[in-house]
Amino acid sequence: MQLTFLGTAAYEGFPNPFCDGGNCRETRQDFPDYSRLTSAVLVDDDLLIDFGPNIMAGAHKSRVSLFNVKTLLITHSHSDHLYPPNFGFRKKPYNASYESLPVMTVLSNSTVLDKITATNYFDPAKVLTREALPFEKIESNGYEITPLPAVHKVEEGEQCLIYLIEKNGRSFLYASDTGPLEASTLERLSSRIRKPLNFIALDATMGFVEVNEFPFHHSSAEVIETICRMRSLGILNTETKVFAHHFSHSSNHPHRKLEELYSEHGIGVTFDGLKISV
Repeated sequence: MQLTFLGTAAYEGFPNPFCDGGNCRETRQDFPDYSRLTSAVLVDDDLLIDFGPNIMAGAHKSRVSLFNVKTLLITHSHSDHLYPPNFGFRKKPYNASYESLPVMTVLSNSTVLDKITATNYFDPAKVLTREALPFEKIESNGYEITPLPAVHKVEEGEQCLIYLIEKNGRSFLYASDTGPLEASTLERLSSRIRKPLNFIALDATMGFVEVNEFPFHHSSAEVIETICRMRSLGILNTETKVFAHHFSHSSNHPHRKLEELYSEHGIGVTFDGLKISV
């Protein structure tokens, strides 16, 4: 699988356009290389993860087309991961190739699907919806996709998700917008996989806070702890490519410093436009 990171920031982007703090000022000096849009990932050219307001800019920045996307995974209904007007880009009269545009299956929780189908941007001729339930594997367009329960909070009753994606014997765990996973989730994941994962992108939103009082995202220390837990359970091994992902501007350093700090633990750092083979 070829992964292209279209965006790697939290809700406010990085730098936050309304922020004049040190992290944002320093990142502006590195424009455009290390600015960050809201998070989204393209797998090969036909599976997309998350659909926030920067999807157009992310595709342009990474110089990719989203025409062939046949499967869309959405983690939860926060607006930086679900922006319903994006579906309008696939409709007449805004799409000159509408007739040949593939039908796209959207996999997510029921809250997200209800929000999509309730808007005028939803086109049932070109978009199918399918509920994703924790631990229930789904086959879509050659991929095996296993939703897993995230530790995240949106609306009451909404189950936020992360996704294990498998294809041709290779595996990718997209674990953004979650705090440290429940022990039961890790144990069930460990029992289900046939071999250690090839790649993980793990939430690192809270960065280098001394104490993380917000349980729904990882701090940098919790990233390291989670990776150690996963290795002890055989979910990851020394061959697994491990990357921190989804960064807030307030407590994360500019990219070069993040790379320096995480590299001490054998962890990479995603950036907008990163292309990596799994």
